[in-house]
Amino acid sequence: MEQPKKKTSMSVREMGRLLGLGKTESYYLVKKNYFKVITVGATMRVMIPSFEEWYANQSFYKKVDGPEPGSQLKLTSMSAEELGTLLGISEASAYDLIAKGHFERIEVLGKMRISNESFWKWYATQSIYRTVEDQAKDVEKMESTLRMPEIARMLGIHRNQVYDIVKRANLETIQIGRYKCVTKDSFYHWYESQSRYTLKPDAQTQGRSE
Repeated sequence: MEQPKKKTSMSVREMGRLLGLGKTESYYLVKKNYFKVITVGATMRVMIPSFEEWYANQSFYKKVDGPEPGSQLKLTSMSAEELGTLLGISEASAYDLIAKGHFERIEVLGKMRISNESFWKWYATQSIYRTVEDQAKDVEKMESTLRMPEIARMLGIHRNQVYDIVKRANLETIQIGRYKCVTKDSFYHWYESQSRYTLKPDAQTQGRSE
């Protein structure tokens, strides 16, 4: 039995219903030449493959019932809102970050986006901002480390003295975001090997596995 031919075009009205648009805005999209249009008799029809390609490369218009838009667009760029979600900051803060000129800007349907490539290049050169995913990993790392101010409070000394101890004793350090931290194992190993410094009473209850 012969298979029915796959539909390759739709009317402007069908396209409008698909996106939940009225007649005026539907024809506005057609006139903007966002997708390929053919004329059958006196009727304009939108070519479905070109419509789907356009749909995957924009994020403003959404189908009433169907997949989210921008599946291809999001592979190469992100909006300020998406940047904020990625870093766990407000959209306003994301716009402020973009305004500093760190990223390559892209305009899609009059909406500003930034290239993913420029974001990740910037991200690798700084330590102040962390993605939500990296923040979760940082929390796990923090559980097995001590920050310099924390060691200073534990020993009742100035932070500069802590840096000197870390350097002289060659304590193991790791960078967690913007913070340089000392592993608890290396700190307690050093502490037990010396007698000059003593832990403050409130710090003596802290264990290696804390």
